[in-house]
Amino acid sequence: MIKINLLAERKAAKAKAKGKTSAPLNFEMGGSQNLLLAGIMVVGLLVSGFWWWARVSELKRVREDKVTAEVELKRLEDVRKKAEAFKTQKELLERKINLITELKKKQAVPVHILDQVSRNLPEFMWLDSLTANANAISIVGKATTYNAVSNLYDNLRASGQFSDVVLGKTTEIAEGVSFSLTCRYAPPGAVVAADPDTPAPPAPQS
Repeated sequence: MIKINLLAERKAAKAKAKGKTSAPLNFEMGGSQNLLLAGIMVVGLLVSGFWWWARVSELKRVREDKVTAEVELKRLEDVRKKAEAFKTQKELLERKINLITELKKKQAVPVHILDQVSRNLPEFMWLDSLTANANAISIVGKATTYNAVSNLYDNLRASGQFSDVVLGKTTEIAEGVSFSLTCRYAPPGAVVAADPDTPAPPAPQS
């Protein structure tokens, strides 16, 4: 009788098949392919580096332009404020000059009274009218702020040239405030003119 060991043959076949499938796959690249890949990587790095440098340079330029623009804007703002202040002072000075000229033409107020009022007139104020009855003075005008009106009141009282300074009605208007003020011109040592409405003192009896 002949015996055939089929199990041994099956094990050998399985081992052979397993050995074929477990063999590692090796892919080898030639030298030219390696150089091409390295070249592509170098070009990519160069392009990325140039792009980054361009962006940094542009950002630096934008920041410098911003600083320059802010400095120029501040300079122009200062110039604008100075121009507006000069324009305001010029207008106020012109109003004062025009008022003095007009009053001198009319001769409604003695020159010495007009001169003293003008000396005590603060900035940011102009007068609409100034009348004098003997030494009693009435002023009507406008100012850009309440402080200017208060300054006129304080200036007249502290000047030593006026007495009985009384601030009248003060009203808010579009330009600032309108005001009225009365006082008496009474410089030290001056003879105050008598008010025509005041009765004369009785004559001394002999």
